[in-house]
Amino acid sequence: MMEFDEQKFDKIIASSSINIGFENTIIDIIYPFFEKIGILWLAGRINPAYEHYMTNLLRQKLIVAIDGQMPNQKPDAKKFLLFLPENEWHELGLLFYSYILKKNGHSIVYLGQSVPLNELQEITPIINPDAVVTSFTTVFSDREFDSYIQRLSLLYPSTKVFITGLQVISFNPSLPPNFIKISSLSRFKEKIASI
Repeated sequence: MMEFDEQKFDKIIASSSINIGFENTIIDIIYPFFEKIGILWLAGRINPAYEHYMTNLLRQKLIVAIDGQMPNQKPDAKKFLLFLPENEWHELGLLFYSYILKKNGHSIVYLGQSVPLNELQEITPIINPDAVVTSFTTVFSDREFDSYIQRLSLLYPSTKVFITGLQVISFNPSLPPNFIKISSLSRFKEKIASI
């Protein structure tokens, strides 16, 4: 990262993916690495350009991995709608969940970053998802967050809504009964298996 050396990054990811698999590479190597980047950034040891560089390299890897999943939709596949709330740009976790869902034979509709609620309202009847996945990393005030959750709950009153991200995990907000807080990949896998 400090050398902006994409070739070294590719070599590390390829080697690790061969040895322990892509999924474990993300969980055991990349996630802890990004936690360290966060600490370095908070301590003023790096500027955001380093994080942006690594984020974009990893984003490319995740998109290739998602695209590389064979269309092996299982007969009882569920349709998952994945999106980030408006003004939320941290999509690596959401991309990884998309990879996991596709790998497990589910159908995904990936809308990506900063999706306004009014746009979701318009397309939800067309998509008719079995479940929704979203993430909150950018800090909202408690009032803004509660308001957003209420509006999201009105849009998806009986649909399972998987919700994750730093704000959700750190502040442990009160959520509607159909909302499922995801604090780990194992919990996510466990919950998608029960839909």
